[in-house]
Amino acid sequence: MPRFLTFRRLCLIGLGAALIGPSAHAGLGRALADASQDGHVVAGAQRFAAQSASAATGVAAVQTQTVETTQGATVTEYANAAGTVFAITWKGPFKPDLQQLLGDYFGGYVQAARSVLPQPGQSRVSGNDIVVRSAGRMRGFVGAAWVPSLVPTGFDPSTLQP
Repeated sequence: MPRFLTFRRLCLIGLGAALIGPSAHAGLGRALADASQDGHVVAGAQRFAAQSASAATGVAAVQTQTVETTQGATVTEYANAAGTVFAITWKGPFKPDLQQLLGDYFGGYVQAARSVLPQPGQSRVSGNDIVVRSAGRMRGFVGAAWVPSLVPTGFDPSTLQP
C-alpha cells in the first residue's frame, strides 16, 4: 500500500508542476527565438522584405522560422523587425495546439469563435486583435492567424499561405 501512495504523490506533484510551470513556447506576441520549443526547427530564421501593395506604406522587414510539431504539423511563425511573432501559418495531418500557438490571444479567439456560425470544413474568426482562418478535413488541416496590432506597416497578412 505505501508504494501506491508514493507513486500517486509523485504523479500529483508532476501534474501540478506541469500545470503551473511557466510556458516558454513561441506563439503570437512572443519572441521568434522561442519558436524552437514548439517543435523541431525545419527552417531557421530567415529575413525578407515584404513590399506592400501601396507605395506609400513602403517595405516591411519580416523574419520567419518554420518548425514541425510533434503532431506532424508544419508551423511557420512570422516576426516583425523587433522579433515579435505577429502571424503564424500551419499545415499538417492534425490541427496544431492553437492554445499554445495563439498564446495570450487564445482567450480572444475562443470568445470571438462563440459568435461565429460553424461551417463545414472551414472557420474564419475575427476577434479583439486576433484573426484566425482555418480549413481542413481528416489528415489535411491548414490555417493562418495574426494579431493586427503587431503586423508591420506594409505587410498584408491576408496573403499568408500555409
